[in-house]
Amino acid sequence: MSWREEDRLLLYCCRKDTDRKNRNKIIEIQRKSIDWECFLRKARENGIAAVVYSKLNKIKKDCPHIPSFVFEKLKKIYYLNATKNSLIYEELGKVLKIFSNAGLQVIVLKGAVLAEKMYGNLALRPMTDVDLLVKKEDLFCLNEQMKILGYKPTDISVEEIDFSSRYLTTLDYRSLSPNSPSFHVHWHFVNSTIPNESYTKNIKIEDIWRDAEKTKIADVETMVMAPHHLLIHLSEHALRVTHSLSKFSFFCDIDETVNSYQERLDWERLIKESLKFNLNRMVYISLYFTAKFLETKIPENVLLKLRPERLSLGEKIFMNSISNNKRFPGLSYLVHLSMNSGFLQKMNFLGRTLFPPPQIIAQKNYIPQSKLNYIHYIRRINEVFSRLFKALS
Repeated sequence: MSWREEDRLLLYCCRKDTDRKNRNKIIEIQRKSIDWECFLRKARENGIAAVVYSKLNKIKKDCPHIPSFVFEKLKKIYYLNATKNSLIYEELGKVLKIFSNAGLQVIVLKGAVLAEKMYGNLALRPMTDVDLLVKKEDLFCLNEQMKILGYKPTDISVEEIDFSSRYLTTLDYRSLSPNSPSFHVHWHFVNSTIPNESYTKNIKIEDIWRDAEKTKIADVETMVMAPHHLLIHLSEHALRVTHSLSKFSFFCDIDETVNSYQERLDWERLIKESLKFNLNRMVYISLYFTAKFLETKIPENVLLKLRPERLSLGEKIFMNSISNNKRFPGLSYLVHLSMNSGFLQKMNFLGRTLFPPPQIIAQKNYIPQSKLNYIHYIRRINEVFSRLFKALS
């Protein structure tokens, strides 16, 4: 993969309208030989089709070389997002109200916050589920409230949770109603099927709750992460192994957050918390590429303070691949591996990635532990090595 004209056009469509230079670049590229079917496919795969439509529709009269079918398909996705997200927010409002009446505090995470507060338009940020952060001690009460609404966890029960686990930290609540979204209820904002003690042991969730801010989401008073913690979370989320900065939407989320908060964003606080959480490498990489690709105004001294003194070989390979538009899930395993110092720690990390606790394999596959067999572990080993091989090749 390389920077084809289709990729460059998508990238310019994601940038803010700060000056005419960006607009003129879009007009210039659309005159070239563009594979418009490829352009549409990549817009969908990168989760930015609605953003692209919004941008191109504003300058449609200046882009005569873009076929009408491109606008029609992008428009369809835009309004489909709007309809789907409106239904999600209607259900989210019901859930937040019942939590509030029960005296439960929740922090709304990622998509539901971004679409309403950062993008300012529900159609622009696609959503498939709703992520909520709750306190461990409130999980049983929350579980009862979700039952009232017709939701139940489908991956693991509350009684089966191992709070000492450093892997998955979520319950996936779903309703029998086909139109209801799933709710991912977290008790820690890091959620992964790979071992991550290199940083999770440094993250104090009480710090997240301490700085959280009150706001309204879906017309209900609730809480969201403080700006500095939200950016840290988005950076970590974008570099999870299953994500690996593989979609332009990860950069758009960070860009929208930075532009939304502007003067309210305490960069020194972000640096301090990133270092304390041992997530400065992830935050640096995510912010670096967001600034590089979308020209997001991130102070140079912030990147310098976040940048580690020495980048490992794996991190260099990862960053070189992203720079050359070689973006695919699994690639950031090289970064996670690098965060474990020494040969023995790296081998331990690899071994525990291949063979996580049975509960994690069962939860990931949405089956009870009693139904686990060697096939599930073979699939796990194949998944890890195929991604690692692709990254190294």
